Amino acid sequence: MVTQRSAGQQIVEERAAEPWEEIPKRSPQIQAVDNDYLLRTVIESLNDGVIVTDLDNRVLHANSRLAKLVGCSAAEMIGQPAYDFLSLIEGWLFFCSPPNETQSGSCEWREGQLRRRDGRQFWAEVNSTPLQDSEGHPIATLITVTDITERKWLEEYLRLLESVVVNANEMVMISQVEEEEDPLKLRIVYINEAFLKVAGYRAADVIGRSAELLIGPMTDLEELDRIRTTLNNHESAKAELIFHRQDKSFFWADMNTVPIRNEHGQVTHFVSVMREVTERKRVEEQLRRNAFHDPLTGLPNRLLFTERLTQVISRNKGNPDHLFAVLFLDLDRFKVINDSLGHLVGDQLLIAIARRLETCVKRTDLVARLGGDEFTILLDNIQDEASTHQVAERIHQELSRPFGLNGHEIFTTVSIGIALSSTDFEYTEDLLRGADIAMYRAKALGKACHEVFDTEMHNQAMLQMQLENDLRRAIEREEFVVYYQPIVSLTTGRLAGFEALVRWMHPERGMISPGDFIPIAEETGLILPMGHLILREACRQLSEWQKLYPQHRRLSMSVNLSSRQFSQRGTIEFIRDVLRETGVSPACLKLEITETAIMENTESAMDTLLQLKSMGVQLSVDDFGTGYSSLGYLYRFPMDVLKIDRSFISRVDTDGEKLELVRTIITLAWNLGMDVIAEGVETTKQLAQLKMLKCEYGQGYLFSKPMSAADTDVFLTQANPLEHIVLPGNPEPLALESA
Repeated sequence: MVTQRSAGQQIVEERAAEPWEEIPKRSPQIQAVDNDYLLRTVIESLNDGVIVTDLDNRVLHANSRLAKLVGCSAAEMIGQPAYDFLSLIEGWLFFCSPPNETQSGSCEWREGQLRRRDGRQFWAEVNSTPLQDSEGHPIATLITVTDITERKWLEEYLRLLESVVVNANEMVMISQVEEEEDPLKLRIVYINEAFLKVAGYRAADVIGRSAELLIGPMTDLEELDRIRTTLNNHESAKAELIFHRQDKSFFWADMNTVPIRNEHGQVTHFVSVMREVTERKRVEEQLRRNAFHDPLTGLPNRLLFTERLTQVISRNKGNPDHLFAVLFLDLDRFKVINDSLGHLVGDQLLIAIARRLETCVKRTDLVARLGGDEFTILLDNIQDEASTHQVAERIHQELSRPFGLNGHEIFTTVSIGIALSSTDFEYTEDLLRGADIAMYRAKALGKACHEVFDTEMHNQAMLQMQLENDLRRAIEREEFVVYYQPIVSLTTGRLAGFEALVRWMHPERGMISPGDFIPIAEETGLILPMGHLILREACRQLSEWQKLYPQHRRLSMSVNLSSRQFSQRGTIEFIRDVLRETGVSPACLKLEITETAIMENTESAMDTLLQLKSMGVQLSVDDFGTGYSSLGYLYRFPMDVLKIDRSFISRVDTDGEKLELVRTIITLAWNLGMDVIAEGVETTKQLAQLKMLKCEYGQGYLFSKPMSAADTDVFLTQANPLEHIVLPGNPEPLALESA
C-alpha cells in the first residue's frame, strides 16, 4: 500500500529522529521535562488533529485540533478507547487497532468519512503510524486526522462541472493566454465533445493549437475585431460568428466568451460557450431574402431599395461631391402582353428583363423591382448627368432586342424617369417620387424614352393632385355640364345627331379641358359617376329636343362609354333604366366604345355587346386606328358604326398615305355593313376629300364646335346652320336637311 505522511506526522518523526546526544547534557529529570514539553508544543501547534494511543488503544494524548474535529475536549479523551471518538465509516476500525510485534514501522493512509460526537460526518485524511522503542518494540500509535471536507466538496464540484461540460450540448472551448503583452494570442487547452462533433476535429488536432485555427475566409473580421476589443478590456463578449470545420465547410455559432483571472487579477484564460445556429441563420437569411427580395425575379424589392437609397442619401449629406441618380422604369403596354399571351409569359418576360437590366449597370449599382412592371435602379457614384443618360440609352438599346419566350417573339419598350442627387432631394420618398413623375412625363411624350426630373414637373404634379381633389368635389357639387357637337350626313347635308361631351366648369379656374381631367377620372375611378351623369343628362336632353323640334325627331345621341363603365357590372341595367326614365328610343342612342375597352377582355366584351344589341342600342367603335386595330376581332363584334380618329383626318387632304388609309377603312366598314363617321373635320378641303371617298358622316369644327344645351337650342332653330360651309368648286352652301 502506498503510504503518505501528513505535515504533522513528518514533524514528529523528524523530532524523534534527532540525535539526542547532540543536545547539551542536562540532568535526566530536566531533559525529560524539556523533551515532553517540546513534543507537546509541537503537537499542539499542528493544524492537523493528533492523537496518541497506547497498546490497548486508549488515548494517551490528543491535541486541541483533534478535540475540535471530533466535538469534545481533549481531557475527555485521555484514557478512553480511541474508537469512542474516531468512529470510522466503512470498516476503517483497523486504524485504531494497536500495533503488534509482527507489524512493521510503516505508515498507513486512508481517506474517508468520520462521524463527530453529535452525529455529523466530515471527510478526513487519516494517517496511522506505529511508534517503537529503541529496540524496535511497538509502544504506541500516532494517528493524525486532516479535515478535507472542503477539498472533497471542491473535487466533487469539479467532477460534476466536468461531467456537465463534457456531456453538454453546447460547445465549450477553453483557451489560454500565451503572451502577457498580447492577451488575445490564445492557445486552445480544452475543447468538449460537442465542439469536436460539430467542427469535425479530433481532440489531438486542436489541443495546444492557436484559436485562429477556427477562423476562415468567411469569418466576419469586423465582428472579430469588436470581440477582440471587448476581451482586451477584460469584459465578456457575445457574438454570432462563422467558424470553419476541418473540411473547410462553415457553421454559424452563437458565442459567449468570458475572461478567467488568477489571484492577481490577471486574465489567464478565456472560456467560450457556443451553440450552433447554422439552421437558424439559414432560416433568418431566407426570411430576410423573402422580406427584401422580389420572389419572381430575385431582385431587391422596394423595402431593400429604399433602405439602400436612404443610406446613400445620408452619406451624400457629408460629401456633396458624391453624385448618384435614381431611375424609375415602367414597361410600355405590358398589360397587352399579359392579356394576349397570359400571365405566365408575362412573368417570364419580367424575369428576362430583370436579367438584362443587371447587365446595363455596374456591380455596385442596385436594380430592384417595385412591383408589377415597375423597376428602379440606383446608380451610385456617377460622374455627371451625362453618364446617367448613357445608362438609360443602354437600357433602351438592350430592351429593344426581341425576347423569345414560349415560342413567342416579344418586343417591348420602357419609359424611364430620372431623378438626380443634384436636385437637392432631402428624403428617400422625394427622390422616388421625382423619378416617378419624370417617368410619367416620358410616357406622355410617346413612351420608349427617358426624362430627367425638374422642378416644373413637380409643380405640374402638384397641380394634378389638386386637380384630382377638385375633381372629387366636382362630382358632389355637380360642376360638370354636357356639351353637344353635331354629327352631319356628308351625302345629304342632314343633321344626323350629336355627340355628348363632358365639360368641367371649375369655380376658380373656369372651363377645364377634358384632356386634363378625363385621364385622372379614368385612373381614380371617378369616371363611373361622371359617365352616369353624362349618359342620363344626354338622354334627357335628346328626349326634350325630340319633343320640341318634331322635324328632328330621328336625331341620335352618341355617348362615350369608358373602359371602366364598359366592364362594370350593372352598366346594362343602368342604361336600360335611363332609357325607360327619359323615354328615348334605344335606336336613337349610340354608345361609343374604344378598341382598347373591347380588347381588354374579349369574352366578357362580346357578352356585353350582345346584350346592348338585344336592347336595340347602336354600337360605335371610337377612335378606330389608335388602339389594337385587330381586324379579326372587328369582324366578330356586332358593331354598327366605325369612327375614324381625327389623327387620320387632319392630313387626309395633304398626305397621300393617310388618304389611302382612310379609303381602306371606309371600304372595310362597307364590307362589314358599318357606317363611317370622320372625326375632326376642320377644313372644306378635308370635307371634299371625305365626300369623294363617300364617307357617310362627319364631325368637327367645320360644322360646329361643341355647344352648351342653350346654344344647341339656337342651332336647331336656324333654317340652315351650315350655310357658312362652301365646298371648293361649288358656290352653293352645304344645306342642312330636316329629318
